[in-house]
Amino acid sequence: MNIKIKDSNSLTIPRKKRTNRSTGRNIFEAYKSPKTLEDYQFYLKKFLNFIYEGDANIKGDELISLMTGVTEDDVNDYIVYLIDDRALKKTSINKILSAMKSLYKELENYGYDNPFKKIKLFKVARNLDHILKLSFDDIKKIIGLYTVNNFKSYRNITIFYTLFYSGMRSQELLDLQFRHITERDNNYFMKLEKTKSGREQYKPVHDDLVKILYEYKNFIHNLYSLADKQLEDTFVFSSSVVNNTKLSYRALYDIIQDMGKLIGKNISPHNIRHSIATELSLNGADLIEIRDFLGHSDTRVTEIYINAKNILEKRTLEKIPDLHIKMQDD
Repeated sequence: MNIKIKDSNSLTIPRKKRTNRSTGRNIFEAYKSPKTLEDYQFYLKKFLNFIYEGDANIKGDELISLMTGVTEDDVNDYIVYLIDDRALKKTSINKILSAMKSLYKELENYGYDNPFKKIKLFKVARNLDHILKLSFDDIKKIIGLYTVNNFKSYRNITIFYTLFYSGMRSQELLDLQFRHITERDNNYFMKLEKTKSGREQYKPVHDDLVKILYEYKNFIHNLYSLADKQLEDTFVFSSSVVNNTKLSYRALYDIIQDMGKLIGKNISPHNIRHSIATELSLNGADLIEIRDFLGHSDTRVTEIYINAKNILEKRTLEKIPDLHIKMQDD
């Protein structure tokens, strides 16, 4: 045993780390959304590469053992690095911290120390610019300007309609198969098997979207001569119908970016989700209705659309008395 002399009156015995405990399962299994899992693993590897020396890529089987060696000082050093060296905005840092807090919370459930436990997110104002970026008029302009001349362009405009009418998250749209579109008593629903919460959800489908999707389905059926069972198991929006390969998020993002360029705007699939939520609020939908439509677990997330409505309606401005100011001519 190595014994260090701390001072003339005491001895210090170096501490050993507790024996590694098995989690019994991979902590990443807690994340049902592939997009969330991909993002969280990306943030985690960036964090661990900052903490530990060496340029080699961190392998999956190393992650847990490296995570357990992190201290609060390491976390504070990383936050300083993100602020000073990377010059990231508070919103960007919060995304990273939220991911790390979630991952370490999972690890904490199995008895490990959580160096992120006392770390708080930065206070930031809700970004209404992002919420209000794409208006209903913008949506109509894009649809009017977009040219459909082949299968891909037909698929892309159908994606655009579906994102707006359903308010779906990107991953929910990418996972959608034709068998998930069901009917009961002339009412149509989408069964979302993989949601952000990990729970199955049913989303009602607008009549206009029903017509659009079934016309698109018939087009694919006739173009590729698919058997009914084969068609039902086909991804609605695929990169290859023949191979039944679903689109990647990167491909979906690029499709929406290109459509935004038609009106000179830099937009993402999530901007379309914001647009329909804002329109629902403007058209009288209440907080609970919008929450349920979007699939939010907490109304606090939904409240920003009510704030957007208040800004757009300008009700407060209308209550300001008119001073009847007469401008003098030059």
